Amino acid sequence: MNDFFLATNRSIKLQDIEVRQIQMKDFDIWATHAEPLKNFIKDQNHSDMILTELFKVHGVQVISTIACVTELDNELLVELAVDEQGFKELLKAVLLVNQAYFKYEKPKRGAKKQTAESTWFDSFQYLISAGHRPDDIMNMTYGAFDQYLKSAQKDHKNKLQYLSSVIRSAHHANAKEFKKFFEELRE
Repeated sequence: MNDFFLATNRSIKLQDIEVRQIQMKDFDIWATHAEPLKNFIKDQNHSDMILTELFKVHGVQVISTIACVTELDNELLVELAVDEQGFKELLKAVLLVNQAYFKYEKPKRGAKKQTAESTWFDSFQYLISAGHRPDDIMNMTYGAFDQYLKSAQKDHKNKLQYLSSVIRSAHHANAKEFKKFFEELRE
């Protein structure tokens, strides 16, 4: 899904069923059910064979995950599962619409492990300090949340690089050159 799909909280319709993106306010419920699915399909395609095996191993979690992003309850989903191909199409739609969650990102080479434990509040605070409001964050989709967080981190790194160059310039410049440099920044 593209950035605008994520940012505008779009959904897709599959027959008469609307498949939505998961919102942050419901993420704790979603993650409980969806995490085993994410781990199962890690680095695999969404072929019919994989999805059949996924349903055999994690049927309850599959149904509960779909219920989180549709208007269907568990009982109706169990009835829909009788049509195996139709149910797989619904599951594929859920995986596609929420691919920001199900996409496994490999750690970057050379990335250092964090020594301090991070919490969701740390991520929320990071976005708040970047100008987002708490209510807006909770109503974001997981995909939008993830992309805004990455964007805020990129912006923070760019600002640090800029400040580092200013500090370096200030340290090595004579007073007259630095004053000229500083005046140029104001323009």
